Parts: sequence; structure tokens; C-alpha cells
Amino acid sequence: MSAIEHPVAAALVKGALQANVEACVYLPDSGLTHIIRAFQAQPGLTIVPCAREDEGVGIAVGLQLGGRRTICFMEASGLGFSGLILARAQVQRTPVVVIASHTRGGGEQFDYHGATIRVSDGIFRGLEIPFEVATEQTALDLALFRIIQTAQSQRTCFGLLLPPYVAAGI
Repeated sequence: MSAIEHPVAAALVKGALQANVEACVYLPDSGLTHIIRAFQAQPGLTIVPCAREDEGVGIAVGLQLGGRRTICFMEASGLGFSGLILARAQVQRTPVVVIASHTRGGGEQFDYHGATIRVSDGIFRGLEIPFEVATEQTALDLALFRIIQTAQSQRTCFGLLLPPYVAAGI
């Protein structure tokens, strides 16, 4: 199955395009690879790889300030590196949507993701950034559309956390 045919990837691309996303910033993550590849396959989308998560959020903020609706993909542990730039985005009311792998919810198979999970919860809650955990793969397009719509209209950052089983389409 190609990345574009993957149901989760296809749903997220559909939701992002319906919300008029113009750019996607990402740090490679094994749990999100097929999703990132599906975004890369979209003509007209600006795709920006980065080396660090905080760099990616900074690029996403800059694109937003330049008038480009943007989403950012990373592993949730990267939110720990991104706290300062996310705080700045919140204070200056620059909407950034972060889609990250790993969550506090069920389906996490490895204990070494424990720190990752604590970081995502802590950053989102501590900076008062709304976030949702996708618990199933149905209606992800609508969920992402609404998240982007809310982030834009409320001028806030917003997080969408994907557990491994959702990201994999299991």
C-alpha cells in the first residue's frame, strides 16, 4: 500500500487540504513516515523538512506570520525542545497545528516512550494549548479540519496526538 492509499494518511491529507493548508513542516519520525510521504505527494503543498523539532515549530510560525497556513509533524518528545517557541506563538497569537506521535492513551507498546508522553502532556497543558488524542482512525479528516479551523479562528496553537495504532491504521 502506498502512502497516499494508506487510510490514515489519506484522511489527514484530505482534512488539511479542506482547511486550506499550504505548507507542511516535519522532522522525520518512523511512526509518521507514511503520513509525511502522503503530504509530500501533494502537488502545490510546500514541504519543509527540518533537523530539530524547535526549528520546525519556528519555521511553521514564520510561515504562518507570512500568511501561509501550516501544519507541523514530529514525535511528541520534540515538544520538549519546542516549548519556548510554542510559548511565543501562544503569546503572539500565531496559530500552529502540531501533529505528533505517541500519547498518554492506550496502545503505547514501549516503556521508553514514557518520557515522550509526559513531555507532550506537560507542554500542551502548561502552555494552555488545546489538544486532542485521536482514539480511532475514523473521521480523522473532519477532526483535523476542525482543529485547523479552531486554531485559525481562535489564533491559538493546537495539538493532535496520534497513538501508534491510529497512525498505523490498525
